Amino acid sequence: MATYDNIRIPGMAIFEFELKSVEDILPWGEPGAHSLSWFALTDGQFRMIVGDQVLFRYSDEILSQWGSSEREAEYQVAAFLRSILSCVAAAVAPLPPRIERLASNWQLLMELEKPLDDVQAVDDLWLDAWQWLGERSPSTSYLVECPKVQFVRIGPELRIHWDNRERSIDGLPVWTAQQGVCVMSVEAFLEECRDLMRRLLSAMHERIAGIEVGAMKPQVEVSTSSLHEQHETWRAEFASYFGEYQPEVPWHETENALLAIAQKKGLRV
Repeated sequence: MATYDNIRIPGMAIFEFELKSVEDILPWGEPGAHSLSWFALTDGQFRMIVGDQVLFRYSDEILSQWGSSEREAEYQVAAFLRSILSCVAAAVAPLPPRIERLASNWQLLMELEKPLDDVQAVDDLWLDAWQWLGERSPSTSYLVECPKVQFVRIGPELRIHWDNRERSIDGLPVWTAQQGVCVMSVEAFLEECRDLMRRLLSAMHERIAGIEVGAMKPQVEVSTSSLHEQHETWRAEFASYFGEYQPEVPWHETENALLAIAQKKGLRV
């Protein structure tokens, strides 16, 4: 069984991860051309602590079916960070008043999001209506039945919504966290995201230093100078996610599309 290096801070951090020990990370590529990149060396486990629930934690039922004891989602932790941080600018940006009122009624919003019977209407309206919510939804499609999570600002609050009731395999729930909401200040959410970035970068800096001095021994030879260069590239990418936000679909087009869908469904928004 693989071993993991704990990467945590005191207190109640929302985002937690453990990196797999360098010695346990399998090289990438074909025999004779194996390699380990900075990204590959972030292999590990990730979870989100949201109130009394834990996102990205597998259910007992699915673990029993899989014959696995690894409760947390496993993948490259850098991919989890990219998924989370790419939502930050959108998540903390104020919503237009009408859309904020709709988003504050999550049950109504989810009812509105259910697919229409009119396929053509979906083709015409869906992207305009829901692109804004997609920009606030971490994409973790590299996971089987990936969790459905959204970060949405309502006034001074940041709400983390999740609904995994339809995430199942053979009728078994994939995730322990089925449905809920966790609320915090926008500033606290921003700091959590910045801290997540700092912790991974710090852990990877130590990892590269450990490889350089021989304290950590990957299964194939790696270029630490290349790892340092990759480290700076990833640092720049992560930092870029904290910039200004511009919606991909203009807000007036989003509002018009939402109103059209609501009218088709007989809902008042």
